[in-house]
Amino acid sequence: MFRTLVMIYQGNLQIFVPWVAALLILEMLIDAVCFVSCVRWWISNDKRKSKFPLRMGAAVIIVHAVRVIIYVLGRTGPWINFDVRPEFRALHHTRWSWESVCFAGFMSALSVIVLLFIVLLKRHSKKRVNN
Repeated sequence: MFRTLVMIYQGNLQIFVPWVAALLILEMLIDAVCFVSCVRWWISNDKRKSKFPLRMGAAVIIVHAVRVIIYVLGRTGPWINFDVRPEFRALHHTRWSWESVCFAGFMSALSVIVLLFIVLLKRHSKKRVNN
């Protein structure tokens, strides 16, 4: 949530093409819903109320991963800077580094792998309880 807010504050909504800017806003909204639902769950201390916050957390991971894929492809793919408005493309290379691209891609992939691992563990534990 912090990084998303920083990106908006730094003017990325004006730099990105509209559909990428909309993804940034969508991620921020899902972050906010996730944060509020987690706080409500924490205050209530009721395990039964965990479903919605956990699903929102998964949604945050997935939407963020999609945004990072766009970011990485926009720096490395055959359509360099396709996610940036044409008037900002000439100087956009000054806003990122190869280290940030690699770090973002690696951490996003790792978060999706951990999410899949947790989903598989949860499904496995449900099967065990039902048997």
